[in-house]
Amino acid sequence: MREQTTKWVVRLVSFAAAALLLFLALRGVDLGEVWLALKAGNYWWAIPLAGITVLSHWLRAIRWRILLESLPERSASSRPISTWNTFISIMIGYMSNYAGPRIGEFIRTGNVAQREKIPFTSVLGTVFVERVLDMVAFGLFLLTIPLVFSRKTAELWHLLTAPLSALYAETSPIWILIAGIMLVVAVLIVVILAPRISRNPNSKVFQIVGQFRNGIVSLLRTGKPLKMTFLTVTMWMCYGLMAYLPFVLLGLDSTYQIGPIDAWGIMLIGSLGVIIPSPGGIGTFHFVTIQSLAILFAMPSTDAATYALLVHTGQMLLYLLLGTLGILYLGSLPNQLVAPKQKEAASND
Repeated sequence: MREQTTKWVVRLVSFAAAALLLFLALRGVDLGEVWLALKAGNYWWAIPLAGITVLSHWLRAIRWRILLESLPERSASSRPISTWNTFISIMIGYMSNYAGPRIGEFIRTGNVAQREKIPFTSVLGTVFVERVLDMVAFGLFLLTIPLVFSRKTAELWHLLTAPLSALYAETSPIWILIAGIMLVVAVLIVVILAPRISRNPNSKVFQIVGQFRNGIVSLLRTGKPLKMTFLTVTMWMCYGLMAYLPFVLLGLDSTYQIGPIDAWGIMLIGSLGVIIPSPGGIGTFHFVTIQSLAILFAMPSTDAATYALLVHTGQMLLYLLLGTLGILYLGSLPNQLVAPKQKEAASND
């Protein structure tokens, strides 16, 4: 009961923060003008935009499949893991993220674990590896931002650090001290107690830790570093095009002289908003993107908000559609998912 209450409190706080940031991002924006700008867009560009979006996640599904196939739990006689299953799970996971931050990671993990008969914790370890790969790539690509916006480095630095500076200035030193103590205590618990608890090979904790570790080291077992690198870089190239095509769709590329390289930089900055835990990046993405367009391109709030709303809402609708279709697909094969559990329950009776 207490665990459920905690989850709901976290969700409510997350939604409240998202709503506040969305309000701040759209404050002073004439939504009527935004609607007119959206209606005037050339939506033929939505076709390649949707195609590139799907391609980026198909590449992610392939990369995840490679990690899963390298798990030691899979025997040589196991059938190959289906890229289609990993893709569907990713889409359902993305759809679920709009219900709460990072919920989709566990849902896609559970779906693949059940369908591919792999321990949940091992699959979760591969998801962790996936996120590490993305963060490493993101960190490296962030180094390109000063090159993209070389003449606006000062403005860009202010954009990235102003929220943190304001938060630090408004936070009491006592709370900072408490947070630091809690972090140190948490690290000590993990470093000192966890090995002792999981030392018994017959304990459940030992098995879970071992399965998660297998998932993490799956990257070393793939034997395909070049392919993994290619998939990761190509995915991020797709993300750059996903940021550029909406400018073309709205005609903002010619108005503000925004090219693919500029859109690449905007995509990286906008990704900072997605990293902040909120349901599907709602509010955080809009706030960061609108502010960056205003500072870097002197774009009026109406045009910047139109772009941010189009990008985020378009992706959300696509994820909801593909996630729903994925659930319907899984629902068309109920015997493969339900029957094994029913048989197991019957045998236990």
